[in-house]
Amino acid sequence: MDEFTEIAALLTKPEPSREAVNEGRHRLQNTMLNPASVRRRPTGRLASYLGLAIVAPAAAVAIAISSTGTSPAHSPNSPPEAPATARQILMVAASTAEKLPDKGRYWHIRLEERQGPGAAPEVSERWIERDGRVSFKGKKSGGELTRLGDQRWGLGALEVSLPQLQRLPDRPDLLKAWLTDKVAHAGIRTSAGPLTAEQQKREVFQGLVSLISLVPTTSATRAAAFRAIASYPDVKSVGTVDGGQGLEFPSESGGKGKLVVDPATSQIREANILVWLDGAEWMTSGSYTPTAGWTDAPPR
Repeated sequence: MDEFTEIAALLTKPEPSREAVNEGRHRLQNTMLNPASVRRRPTGRLASYLGLAIVAPAAAVAIAISSTGTSPAHSPNSPPEAPATARQILMVAASTAEKLPDKGRYWHIRLEERQGPGAAPEVSERWIERDGRVSFKGKKSGGELTRLGDQRWGLGALEVSLPQLQRLPDRPDLLKAWLTDKVAHAGIRTSAGPLTAEQQKREVFQGLVSLISLVPTTSATRAAAFRAIASYPDVKSVGTVDGGQGLEFPSESGGKGKLVVDPATSQIREANILVWLDGAEWMTSGSYTPTAGWTDAPPR
């Protein structure tokens, strides 16, 4: 069992007792004070790639605490908790995502949009059948359930089909390579001409963001997208926030894209940037809360 599997397992367990936490802290403190007694961890690709070393247990505790919203009492001699990195958060979310079922007649999307802090949300819902037919309910339909025309699908500016979304690679390296190749050869243009190399990289990243948030792909591909995003060094953790763990990354406009990921469910709890089903990038000064997953419950 690797470190991220252990972290993911912690997320599904009840919160440990204060005695157990204190005992664990005591063992960790002794280990840090007596490094000679530490077992040497395996070296090579996994150890260097993850960069966890001895702090992995502390990171696991930090994520488990943030998922429950509570924290054990501190003692004056307690070592400081190691904050979870963006990579650790995304890898735990990936472990959660790949366990979600792919069964269901409808891909259901519920989107809350708030124009500013404290504003009432505007709620819309979509039910997408496996043949691509879409039912919609929201403000634009007067709150009534209505049928929409064929949905255009995109991963960033890359146009795709619904069957393609179901057959995407389920390994992060292959998924990123697939997107990179398709974006490079799709003839995508802006008003200024063909995409630059940097713009192509941006489109690949947008495609990965859409895969973890809204588009109906498989659980294995969604997990691969989380792991691929974890490889980007400019995706940073901003710590525990309402709803989960905050992540930040540069946006195309020069500002900061923000996501709140709940590692225990792999859902995006809040965002100021959203890559829509057709690949368009939406940004807001308020927030979006998208929830998506397979269901057999019919449109209502």
